[in-house]
Amino acid sequence: MKKILLICAASSLLSFSSCDFLDEVTNTLNSDSTQITENEMISGLKEALIVGSKTAAFTLNDTTGQINSLNEVTGYLANELIKIALPPDAEKAFNTVSLLANTTAGSTLLATAGVDLPSYRSAIIKGLNRGAEHAAGLSVDVFSTAITRMTFTSASQVLFGADSLGATSYLQSTTSGVLTAGFKPIIGNAFNAVKVSAFSREYTVTGVWSEFAVKYNKVAGAYQGLVAASLSANMLDPAAIAAKLSLTTLNSAGILSVDSLNTDIIDFATGKALDGLFMMVGKQEVKIRRDPLAALAAVGNFVTQTISDLIRKVFTSSSVQ
Repeated sequence: MKKILLICAASSLLSFSSCDFLDEVTNTLNSDSTQITENEMISGLKEALIVGSKTAAFTLNDTTGQINSLNEVTGYLANELIKIALPPDAEKAFNTVSLLANTTAGSTLLATAGVDLPSYRSAIIKGLNRGAEHAAGLSVDVFSTAITRMTFTSASQVLFGADSLGATSYLQSTTSGVLTAGFKPIIGNAFNAVKVSAFSREYTVTGVWSEFAVKYNKVAGAYQGLVAASLSANMLDPAAIAAKLSLTTLNSAGILSVDSLNTDIIDFATGKALDGLFMMVGKQEVKIRRDPLAALAAVGNFVTQTISDLIRKVFTSSSVQ
């Protein structure tokens, strides 16, 4: 009797189509922990971004310029990918100074500054980067607040999309205004605290920029004085004639104008410092997407086990889509 029952059971199983059987097995396998809810996606993306902001702050706050435990070059100054260069009008100003120095008329204008203007260049560049490095260490709370309050319109699109920087790009596009407003005062405080050397003196970053701008603007003012004198109604005025000759010489040397500096150095540095922070957050996102286990193990000090498990679950799911 038992043999008959077993044979019947076996016959019943064989009567199922192979497709039905495979579908049942597949559904069972797919019901494991890799399935995630929308809330888990949102939480996992936010936690990953918070981890990224912490690792960015850790990396950029280090002024040694060495390779750290995250295998990243530390700081801004030593990393050519994010090193903060001079503002465009400051770069133009230094180029103008170089051209002026090649002519007698230009040298006369430069003398109004009362100082060797090119000597400010390295101090300003170093100050911009050292100030940003100092501020980076204080960026975590600003980023965490913005990330926590961020609302995803489509977390699944960010998670499962083709963009390996999807979460970072979403953060940048939706919270830039908030992050700029929160980070700007931090940059301002850093620029009033960090010191750089020029002319055998110590300056704050704000101080060295301000002094350069004032000195250079004296040269710009002297140039504008030449322009005004050249426009004298009295064509025989010796001053007008001399001014015209000087302007002709300067024009021949490629100097068509000498404009005053008006850059808000805090605004400029805030934007560039945030660019560097976003780049480092993005690099962490790429690492997590590529290998969640290894990436989270490398940043163990920045994440609890519970959060690590959530991020791993979310991004492991995205990698198997």
